[in-house]
Amino acid sequence: MKFDVSIIIATYNSERTIKRALESVMNQTYQNWECLVIDGNSKDKTIEIVNNFVKLDSRFRYISESDNGIYDAFNKGWQKAKGKWIYYLGSDDWLEEDGLRLLMKEEDANTVILSGDTNLIRLDGSIRCLKSGLPNLGCHQGMVMLRDVIEQMEGFDEQYHIIADYDLIVRIINAGYKMKLVHVVVANFVIGGTSQALKNVPVYFKERYEINKKFLMLKNPLLSTINTVLKKSISVIVRRFFYYIKQII
Repeated sequence: MKFDVSIIIATYNSERTIKRALESVMNQTYQNWECLVIDGNSKDKTIEIVNNFVKLDSRFRYISESDNGIYDAFNKGWQKAKGKWIYYLGSDDWLEEDGLRLLMKEEDANTVILSGDTNLIRLDGSIRCLKSGLPNLGCHQGMVMLRDVIEQMEGFDEQYHIIADYDLIVRIINAGYKMKLVHVVVANFVIGGTSQALKNVPVYFKERYEINKKFLMLKNPLLSTINTVLKKSISVIVRRFFYYIKQII
């Protein structure tokens, strides 16, 4: 069976949060989806929970095997997906009930990324809405990408451990493809996962610096628009990088 959207969720020892994520998939008003859980050989009850959903609905599938991190899992996901569009959801995160429907209604023949907004949920429960667009281009919890284009780009560059999604988005834009901004909240992203863990802060800033620097000289119109922002951000990132290093050591 062909699906419009393949939802990819990477898990590892995610028993505390995966049920909420899968329930948010099950409760979507948009129904032409499949959901692939790519598990990194969890040692807790993650797969037991996932298997309960597989028994309820054949649109859920999973594999469980050792991997090399979240972007290895994401690459496995799009390679196994049957959908035209790929959506990535964190195991700690959850979709808004109408999120995919509102995003997919903006589909057109010229767009390869539909980028919506994301609620950032802080540990204290406060919420900030991250709007899609410049300068961050959004985050993967808020967007769908065409599977064929991900394949053309050869997926995520696994040399980046924290923000390979940002790198992939920039490469797609630089190849001349169109990203459409859709200002509806698609999902809720819990701050405090891999990208926000204090031990990973220096890695995040180092990767952001490397990606920004790599694409500063590109002539794509959209990337040219954000060159000034990126140039400024490089100096800020370098300062913050050394600041956080001092805090940790």
